[in-house]
Amino acid sequence: MQTRSQSEITSAPGRERHWLNLPVRARVEGTFDDVLSALPHFGRQPFAMASVNGDELGVNSYLDMVYRLPIRQSERPIPVGVVSKNYRLVDHHQILRSIQQPLASRGLDLEKVRVVAEWTIHGERAHVSVIFPPEERFTMGTVENSNEMRFRIEIFNSVDGSCRLTAIAGWLRFVCSNGLIIGTALMQLRQQHRRQLEVEEIGRLVGEAIESTRSDKSLFERWMSVKVNKSVLVSWIDQEVCALWGVKAAVRALAITTNGWDVEPVGDLRNRKPSEITANRISEVPVPGIDAPVGNLFGVSQVLSWVAGQRGEISEDFEWRSQVHDLIAKLDV
Repeated sequence: MQTRSQSEITSAPGRERHWLNLPVRARVEGTFDDVLSALPHFGRQPFAMASVNGDELGVNSYLDMVYRLPIRQSERPIPVGVVSKNYRLVDHHQILRSIQQPLASRGLDLEKVRVVAEWTIHGERAHVSVIFPPEERFTMGTVENSNEMRFRIEIFNSVDGSCRLTAIAGWLRFVCSNGLIIGTALMQLRQQHRRQLEVEEIGRLVGEAIESTRSDKSLFERWMSVKVNKSVLVSWIDQEVCALWGVKAAVRALAITTNGWDVEPVGDLRNRKPSEITANRISEVPVPGIDAPVGNLFGVSQVLSWVAGQRGEISEDFEWRSQVHDLIAKLDV
């Protein structure tokens, strides 16, 4: 990957996404420096307001206001949230640098690391994916047969206290943009932004996550070797998937595993199993990367990751993808 200037950053169009009721801007993709140059900066100041006559200033001694710094010279700061005095504002730049540094110290070519980021309208919440270089230890499958998967680290962060800092390790399958989270490789720093939060700890966790890639690949290989009986698969979707994700998602999962097409259920869904419900196709082409009918656990994991990844709400997308591993464990009997 070559370094790209700010003007060459690609903002990838896609379906409309939102995050806790705020719209999400188009994705920004490039090197670390590309994304860092596009990410907004934030500051904080006492939570205060002028009196009606403008002669006095009322200050709340317990709260601060977080604001986005101007992006252009003609802009003004934009307030994005109110936080307590003991809240530690963890800037998105600080988080991304905490990932960049340990990768550089381990000898990775940062020009070959792909960084993809998206954030809410004023940047108060950011989701960043750091996709590792195409080295053997970070890659599963090949580009030629359209099943390449690459190791990545995802970061979810907010500067307004609306969500906890979360860092996870997983794998991205390029042909369908499915982001698979593996339970044994989860690297989560789910801490509230308090004074004791040590963001620098992420650097150590990144190293541990890199060491987990070998066990991840072994798990994928086992999933590929475990065949799934159709009747068992249908029963599992009717029960486990339906119970966790609801009947509509279960109907979609069943259709994709059976014939590769994403669908939308029609008719009365009450008191009916997903396998008993009629559905109509909702796209002109089959789901990419699905070899239907799906016959092994790995294929099933890709179907679930696709359904989860279609959620328009980022927090739900992450939550559902985090549940794929446990769902597969209930099918792996």
